[in-house]
Amino acid sequence: MAAVLRTVSIIGATGALGSRIASTLKAAGHTVTAVQRKDSSKSVPEGFKTVKVNYQNKEELVSAFTGQEVVISAAPFPQLDSEKIIIEACIAASVKRFMPSEYTTMLESPLAINLPLATEKVRVRQYLNSVLTNPTGLTTWTSINNGAFLDMALKFGVLGPNPMAKKAVFHDGGDKTIAVSTLSDIATAIAKILEQDSKFEAAANQPVYICSAAVTERRLTKMVAEVTGIDFGTPEEVSVKELIAASAEKLKQGDKSAMVSYYFQMMYGEGYKGGDFMEFNWNERLGLRFMSEQELKDTVAQILNN
Repeated sequence: MAAVLRTVSIIGATGALGSRIASTLKAAGHTVTAVQRKDSSKSVPEGFKTVKVNYQNKEELVSAFTGQEVVISAAPFPQLDSEKIIIEACIAASVKRFMPSEYTTMLESPLAINLPLATEKVRVRQYLNSVLTNPTGLTTWTSINNGAFLDMALKFGVLGPNPMAKKAVFHDGGDKTIAVSTLSDIATAIAKILEQDSKFEAAANQPVYICSAAVTERRLTKMVAEVTGIDFGTPEEVSVKELIAASAEKLKQGDKSAMVSYYFQMMYGEGYKGGDFMEFNWNERLGLRFMSEQELKDTVAQILNN
């Protein structure tokens, strides 16, 4: 079966994830356009179309999206106020599929959706469901919900091992299994959804959960130690409950840096489904592989050596 080629616009195409999605889709033969703010000074890689718009101007967005089959948002920290205009422009421009910026967020747990870091993504999801429920409507949505970004987690030491500091931190013992995803696998998942009409339709108006591997902080620390030769010594033990209590106080005082701590609650907290990721997994349906132990180890080495 020949692959379907689509016209795709990407918001956030110069970011770490957005640029990976753009290059993967372009390599697959899709026509990719980077949609940027008018005041953006970030350069788009050669070979990509680009259009600059005022994100608050619906008419400009409609003009940019006209003729596009898919609009993908890879913008960090999406807000309903800004995403709502983009969604309305997609509907007005008859875009077939809008993909919101959910990614590392578990939104199928009634506990997880109440976390501060999920608030705006939940509002966007609710708005999508409210305006795109008409079965005769042309525009549909699909979110990609992946495990923690492995590329970033390894470099910044947030999933156990911290190679730069040469220390490790275990949350609630370090033995809870969670899903992790590489940026390249996230981009590949999107390409897989777009490549065939059957997959494209199957993913309409629902989240698609994917991951590259399932790991624990203890296992990942052992693997990084083997790859780098670093002796991490005795890991620091952190209670997620105590971490969240301290983070809540910081948020009350206006310290937004505490927001990231809630990812640990989403990943490791009881009832937050961080360890139940496979319940929703689409890897097999999309033809995505799970990394073997050796593949994961090779990927860890590649990430840390770049």
